[in-house]
Amino acid sequence: MLLRLLLSCVLVSVAISTQAMTLYKSTDANGVVFFSDRQTPGAQAFVIQERRVERVRRPVLDVPTTKQAYRYPFPWRGGPFRLTQGPNGSFSHTDAKSRYAMDIAMPEGTPVIAARAGVVVKIGNDQLGRGPDPSGNFVRVQHDDGTQGVYLHLKQGSVSVRAGQRVAVGSPLALSGNTGNSSGPHLHFVVQRATEAGLVSIPYEFNLPVGTLPNFALGK
Repeated sequence: MLLRLLLSCVLVSVAISTQAMTLYKSTDANGVVFFSDRQTPGAQAFVIQERRVERVRRPVLDVPTTKQAYRYPFPWRGGPFRLTQGPNGSFSHTDAKSRYAMDIAMPEGTPVIAARAGVVVKIGNDQLGRGPDPSGNFVRVQHDDGTQGVYLHLKQGSVSVRAGQRVAVGSPLALSGNTGNSSGPHLHFVVQRATEAGLVSIPYEFNLPVGTLPNFALGK
């Protein structure tokens, strides 16, 4: 869903080169005149300039363009909140699926909204507390560029979308919670891309800074 626009122009120009050829004029015993490219005794030489037209194909011009990466608006309403674990966080952001995830501490019940338009492909809505799934309750949204935004640790029963539903930026998805492998109320947000090795997280940025905001979930 991580795209360049290629502008190609094939220019064909005409180059004219000149090639020389020598012919020999002879007359046989019967008075017949003939020409040959081989010299014979008494033959008269003629040099002919031949003009030859060649088509020259010039290389394709590759004009790179720079595409601005998508910057995600905050996937919640309210706050301000604080980033409590960022990319490559040592607590749980150590594997390929979560390496570039961000954890945002927020009170349970905070509205979680779509940070990018797409189609909901999978949800989890029934888990209470830690439960069997470390993701807890979640919503997975497939973006138009093939990437997926995943919202984890949501409150049980709060997911308000269904698989196959298209959502716009800002559409309500669920309420934040403290389910799955979660040490406190927060939203785990990650952007992933499908590869031959499976889903892997990819870097992304919010369109506003989060690292210096107060952490309301911890009373600070």
